[in-house]
Amino acid sequence: MPMGADGSTLDQAIAEMVEGLREYAEDWQDRLLDVPRHRENWGVVWLISLSDDDQLRAWRMGAVLDHS
Repeated sequence: MPMGADGSTLDQAIAEMVEGLREYAEDWQDRLLDVPRHRENWGVVWLISLSDDDQLRAWRMGAVLDHS
């Protein structure tokens, strides 16, 4: 799932990304689950919901490092 975040350091950008993921999961559960282009993101929403911030940070850091 593509996502961007800004921060003056990588840690700040990852923290913002984790916050954005949490917000997306809430929005998905509230209203996006029936929107066709978001419907298939249920797995990511589950991952977000079942993970703590450290786990999400490690997951997104892996994604950042894999694409550098």
